[in-house]
Amino acid sequence: MVRVVVRNDKGEAIDYLHQENFQLFDQGKKQPIIQFSVEKPSLEADTVPAQKSAGATTAPGAVSGPPTTAILPHRFVALYFDDVNTGISGLARTRDAAGRFLQGSVHAGDRMGVFTSSGQNPLDFTDDLAKVRQALADLRPRPLFGTNQAYGEMSPYEAYLIAILNDPSALSLAIDQEEVRATRSGGQAPTAPAPQAAQLVDPMTSQAGRNALAEAQRILAATESKAKVTLGGIQSLVGRMSVLPGQRSLIVVSDGFLSQTLGESLGEISERALRANVIINALDARGLYVGLVTADASVAGRDLPEDPNMRSLKERLMREQAVRETDAMGTLALNTGGILYENNNDLEAGFRRVAAVPGAFYTLAFSPENIKHDGTFHTLKVTLVASKGLTAEARKGYYAPRKVEDLAIRGREDLQDAVFSQNEMQGLPIEVNTHYFMIDKSTAEIDVVTHVDLRQIHFRKEGDRNLGNLTIVTGLFDRDGHYVTGQQKALELRLRDLSLERVLQTGIRIETEMNAKPGTYLARTVVRDAGSGQTSALNRTVEIPY
Repeated sequence: MVRVVVRNDKGEAIDYLHQENFQLFDQGKKQPIIQFSVEKPSLEADTVPAQKSAGATTAPGAVSGPPTTAILPHRFVALYFDDVNTGISGLARTRDAAGRFLQGSVHAGDRMGVFTSSGQNPLDFTDDLAKVRQALADLRPRPLFGTNQAYGEMSPYEAYLIAILNDPSALSLAIDQEEVRATRSGGQAPTAPAPQAAQLVDPMTSQAGRNALAEAQRILAATESKAKVTLGGIQSLVGRMSVLPGQRSLIVVSDGFLSQTLGESLGEISERALRANVIINALDARGLYVGLVTADASVAGRDLPEDPNMRSLKERLMREQAVRETDAMGTLALNTGGILYENNNDLEAGFRRVAAVPGAFYTLAFSPENIKHDGTFHTLKVTLVASKGLTAEARKGYYAPRKVEDLAIRGREDLQDAVFSQNEMQGLPIEVNTHYFMIDKSTAEIDVVTHVDLRQIHFRKEGDRNLGNLTIVTGLFDRDGHYVTGQQKALELRLRDLSLERVLQTGIRIETEMNAKPGTYLARTVVRDAGSGQTSALNRTVEIPY
């Protein structure tokens, strides 16, 4: 399945295209679209009725679930602030913009969470906007211990060019800046003459070059440490969101960080996010970037090169660094179907863009032919036919299953995905009812009764027996979508013909008991037939009064 958002030149999602307007390519090969649909998500909260149990209960103090409705969480938005790499200016502007965004852009059924690279003061997903605003107000820059020493005149990008790429121009600039600094501070400039840039193939040709290389290695190590912390936090948050129901969006807010040596980490995060259906978006906290030495507060007060050529080189490397610092965020967004909002001072509009639910989207389905079970990444491309002025946003690929033998594992993963999804499915005819009774003043037992019609179950004959296998999973989630508890039951049916004829008329009844404290819960039951692979899922709400 490939979800596609099509926008016009105003950035608005449009909903009037048809299947013939789309072309889908897997590894550059055009694929037939076997299923097509257009959806217009409602911003109104979804509600699910709490149904009464169909059967009487003999438990003392039993109470049928009240016939009320409850608002279900259907969208989870994680605001991930990179407080390790972002300065006070970027954090102040983005937290204020996020606060304004909350006023009119968060709807019933949305759950917001605030997380940081440093791991300080996280706020788990909630619909309490007062707590979200307080978490935003508590944001502070938190540079890592041991990595916040002054960089002097050498920037992290210059350090990367010197230590990794052995760039002669960057090394020449570093030596020139050190001479200027030493002269202006009354110290002694390096005694060995600085070679011309064209001769600096080996950075160790002079004492000044060796000093610059050592400084570059120190700065690069500190820069990598901070980037690894930020990426590690993103990866952990993706794992946390993979078990949430509904839509999942992670927004990375950062001044940016260099990641040129961390491509493998970016690939691992992208793979995990794709498998977990988490879309990563990013917002550049710097806003509009000027790119001039004299206008950049980060170099204010430094001793800058006097040589016009060196000053021009410094400005060019600053502009390159500004672009490179968003590479990681852009890569994660590109790989997972998200967007990068950058080079714009309207940060409130940026939050609306990266956190908004598209007004419409299209779902394309295709079936890859002769796919190899090797776990490789397959690039996907969606193009538009005869749709001038429109752009398509879609995921950039998927990962093939690793082995045919892993189909059982994939089946279990699909079952888990179905449990933690919020969508109801009607592959098999089932009915679900709930009731509860109070064990004591603070604990209730919730009974979830599932009735399965077996007439669509795939039975296979073995001797005088009809064999079938059902898996029934019931999960309980709180009002913020957090998993509370659950049970899985495997039902192996070995029925003689007469018994099969009887149960085909009556169906079967499965009862699951779970304990919970007073509150509002979503009980979700998933039933899967191993023979046909058909799956059904129904949601019911249970409200236990305090």
